[in-house]
This record gives sequence, C-alpha cells and structure tokens, in this order.
Amino acid sequence: MTKRRGISMPALAALFACLAIAGCGGDPQPSAPAAGPASSQAATTGSAYPMPAGWPLTEFPLPPGGTAPASRADDSVVSFRVDGVDTESAKTFYAETLPKLGYADTHNANLAIARYEGNGLKILVQDEQTGSARVTITKSAG
Repeated sequence: MTKRRGISMPALAALFACLAIAGCGGDPQPSAPAAGPASSQAATTGSAYPMPAGWPLTEFPLPPGGTAPASRADDSVVSFRVDGVDTESAKTFYAETLPKLGYADTHNANLAIARYEGNGLKILVQDEQTGSARVTITKSAG
C-alpha cells in the first residue's frame, strides 16, 4: 500500500467551501445605475431591475424573459419599458408578484393602467404603443 501525500478529501472539500464563501463576499445585487440621462444607462436583463441609490428598494422585479432598456430616472421617479414580454403577461406577473412584496393593488375604473402602492412607492404598469409595458415607480410624498 502506498502512502498518499497531500490533503485528504474531507480537508480538500472544506478548503473549496471556504474559497467559495470567500469568493461570494459583497453585495450579490447588481449595482444601481446612476440617475441621469437615459443614454448613460445600460440595458438591464434578468429577474430584477436595479434601482438608483437612495430609493426605498435596491431592485424591482422583472417578468421572466423581460428586459429593461435604459430608464428615465430622477430623485422621485423611475420609468422603464419592459421588453421581451407582452403587456398582458407583464401585468399578470405584477398582479401576482407585487402584492406578495407588500404593494396593494389600487386599480380603479381605468383598467388600462395597473396601480400599486406600498413601501413608500406608487407603481403604474401601463401599455406602451410598442406592445411592451411601461413601469413607472414614484416615491410617495412624505
């Protein structure tokens, strides 16, 4: 029987676990785009749209398959188009997702615009002429 030199399998597994944990440090969320002209912001793809610094939330959910090209943002309003899904699919996604995140559905007689409010924000999801949805998030007064 030959004697093996080096690290045992359990020790090697522990080493990889430590390296994996160390490599995952920091904020796992994408950095928020800086507020400013839309042309300076890159398109966002994925499950969440990064919000600008200083907002009550760090990211806003996107429907599966949805992308958000550059937005318009200032201190009180963020507005972006959701591409890759039709408006009705986006509205259905937000009708299921936003109440679970603490936003009350505040629909009124205007069914073309979905309205939500909560967590210091007012959210509108409406039709765009391109067949996409437009999401507008406004900080509530006060």
